Amino acid sequence: MKAETRELGGGITLHALKTDKFKTDSVSVNFVMPFKRETVTRVSLLRGLLLRGCEGYPTFEKLSARTDELYGAEISIDTSSYGDVLVLTVSAVSLAGRFSADGTDITGGVFDLLRRICFFPLVDGGGFSPEYTKSEKQRLKDEIEAKINNKGAYAQRRLSEEMFGEGCGAISKLGYAEDLEEITPVGAYLFYRELVKTCPIHVYTVGSLEVQEAEYYATTVFDGVEREASEPILAHRFGTHARPEPRYVLEQMDVKQGKLAIGYRTSTCLSDAPDYAHMLIANEIFGVSPVSKLFMHVREELNLCYYCQSSYRSVLGAVTVSAGIDGKNIKKTLNAINEMLECVKNGDFDEGELEIAKKSLISAIRTGFDSPRYITTFMLARMLCGVDDTPEELWRRIAAAQREDVCRAARTVELDTVYFLCPDREEAEKLL
Repeated sequence: MKAETRELGGGITLHALKTDKFKTDSVSVNFVMPFKRETVTRVSLLRGLLLRGCEGYPTFEKLSARTDELYGAEISIDTSSYGDVLVLTVSAVSLAGRFSADGTDITGGVFDLLRRICFFPLVDGGGFSPEYTKSEKQRLKDEIEAKINNKGAYAQRRLSEEMFGEGCGAISKLGYAEDLEEITPVGAYLFYRELVKTCPIHVYTVGSLEVQEAEYYATTVFDGVEREASEPILAHRFGTHARPEPRYVLEQMDVKQGKLAIGYRTSTCLSDAPDYAHMLIANEIFGVSPVSKLFMHVREELNLCYYCQSSYRSVLGAVTVSAGIDGKNIKKTLNAINEMLECVKNGDFDEGELEIAKKSLISAIRTGFDSPRYITTFMLARMLCGVDDTPEELWRRIAAAQREDVCRAARTVELDTVYFLCPDREEAEKLL
């Protein structure tokens, strides 16, 4: 399964994957830019502003009515980050044109709507609508501030800030509430105009369209749109070694359950085939699968935490662990987690655990490819990281992995930062 690529000029690239697997067609327009602290809030704000109205459909209600006419087409806007790269994605999922019962040009209508939303938003007095800007700023502020109510997610964000410092790994893709005050309707619009004019753009289609058809429709989206030739933007490789001595950060908050977040560095990244596949397996055995070391030993056998799981941030070259614990168990839990990592490094797992991990990963990838959105994300991430592989190649590498391959990948993982959100900092310091 591999997309065909066409250069459309002006820094615009089409990636078309023809498949009859779905009854829907998926199209996404991806604006690629550097991931920066000073601009991320304005980019995040565009998620809401661009859906409030556009040329021909000046209100959200009229925009929704148009999607209903297109057999319930779904339009969404989101941001995603890949290391030091941020992507603003405007996407549409619609019924494939061949299923139109009344001759409605669904495909043409969807591409036209994407054109209007991306390049001809509602403008009022040289900027976005003041009313819409005000309400979207408040909505984004509420979304940002609500994150602190999820203490587990908050702990992971604070771990990232402490672990990556001023680097891109510490930036929140949602943005920052304190930056919203200075954003004006005109300022937001001028920022948007510069973004769509200069950013490299990658268009992905997944569904019934042949590459020639996709190229025709994609060209209509950009017809007459002012663009400047832009250089490609790719994510830098971030795999690195941990700091010489682990850093411990304790933060006190009124919480009933302590939140432990541990950050490890690894030199193995998404761009490192086949080691990337081996690292996926190592992480699966360590703390992802239902029979992982963290679940079976730290949670079930030792009963040290309410939950305990690991995550592999493959672009940044990091493995993180998230656990909910009783504060008095901080030292025991930390030691037990690190011991389980050593078990994976030393090959202290049986063939059954290895096979379960491999089958679980392959199943997850195959299940993911039942979703056009997952397929697009898979292709986009690899394009940005300079990786030219397919899902079939990935799961073949996983299936062929041997015990020593997994151990070798795990041995690149080194403790870097420990963050603990706790009800009593002084007590936690004594226990550590």
